[in-house]
Amino acid sequence: MRKNIWQTLLAGTLSLVLSATVAQVSFANPEEQSTEAATAPVACTANKAMRQKTLGKFHAYVVNVDTGEVLIDVLGKELTPSASVIKTLTAVAALQTLPAEYRAVTQVLATPSEPSTLVFKGGGDFTLSRLVPGESSVYSKPPRIRTLARQALEQLSPDLPITKIILDDSFFTGEKWNPDWPAKYRTLGYVSNISSIQADGDRVQPNRLVSGYSFRRGPDPVMTAGKAFRTFLGDRAVDAELVLGDTPTDAYVIGEVQSQEMRESWLGHMLTHSDNTGAEFIARHAAKAAGFEGSIDGANKVIKQSLRQIGLKPKALVIRDASGLSDGNRVHAKLLANLMVKVAKAQNGLDVLKQWMPIAGQTGTLRYRFQGASAIARGNVIAKTGYIPGLYGLNGIVNAADGSRLAFAIFAGADKENGVSVTYTAQGAIDRVVARLYTCGASLTS
Repeated sequence: MRKNIWQTLLAGTLSLVLSATVAQVSFANPEEQSTEAATAPVACTANKAMRQKTLGKFHAYVVNVDTGEVLIDVLGKELTPSASVIKTLTAVAALQTLPAEYRAVTQVLATPSEPSTLVFKGGGDFTLSRLVPGESSVYSKPPRIRTLARQALEQLSPDLPITKIILDDSFFTGEKWNPDWPAKYRTLGYVSNISSIQADGDRVQPNRLVSGYSFRRGPDPVMTAGKAFRTFLGDRAVDAELVLGDTPTDAYVIGEVQSQEMRESWLGHMLTHSDNTGAEFIARHAAKAAGFEGSIDGANKVIKQSLRQIGLKPKALVIRDASGLSDGNRVHAKLLANLMVKVAKAQNGLDVLKQWMPIAGQTGTLRYRFQGASAIARGNVIAKTGYIPGLYGLNGIVNAADGSRLAFAIFAGADKENGVSVTYTAQGAIDRVVARLYTCGASLTS
């Protein structure tokens, strides 16, 4: 009996010794083990968010900017309508073709052969304003039509009446209204006719300080601006005839105003506020700078050419306008995400786009996005929004919680063949997907 007791005690002692030895081996270097555990990848997925029914037909492509790893590819190479995310491509065209100091110029000219005739010559400036002191444009520091009128009056003989004003609208060519756009887009205020002479984006009431301020655009921007010019000339031109025509060969400049620098002011406004008229004007200026016509066709050509110049492959894309309003545009998420990789890496001078694209929960068209649980990503998503009936999109960069950077392009679209539709709830659904990108970062798996 006593022997059994001693055997039991001996066994217990050996067990304690062995346990202590194992513990010593296992925790000999706890700092190294802690580091290994912290750096071990933890799988994280956005699959649940991507299965939301409100996303309709879903396209997505997500790339780790620093490693080049493709983290998500859902129909990433399949073409889809673009909506306003195409404005990022328009911005590329401008950055590739327009000098940093490039400005649109509007002139007034006199004609020795017709002393009582003035020429109002457009240079493709939609920010040119007919507003007066005390009124405010949506555009920053726009040139004024009244300045042109004052300059002209200072150069003309004071007793010379002004009987005719030639409106030279020849800077751009081709159709002013894209046939892909529904006519209601003008009266709804989405976009104006694209003309070489234009004031205040041709808003019917451009003073944003009054209750009557209107997004609605007029039917004839050239004549509207011409009438404003005649009014600012005062009594001497009250009966002046307004006629469309070319500038006479003997005409000389007596007045000139310039827009703000296009690459800084216009591009920033276009991307932050998704200005459709601005996009169309910018693309036509880029087309002319690249040697194409300042037309719909020229604008579409310069966009593709500029993408090739920075090493992207736009052959499959269908570009029908520069603003994304056309439902005939076709892009794919892979190209757009790869463009954002270049933006994030500051390649080809594209890093300036990060200054202009909306920031989630803070600026532009993303100011009121990323609500509820998605608010976790506010301030960390820089992206261009897009919407046309039947399609919502978002294209940009996520500065993820783990310090990684993800470039992405996402579309939620209708699929009429399969009876799938989308509503405005797709915006929130897209935000939830992107919020998961922020949370997962480099550990994102699909």
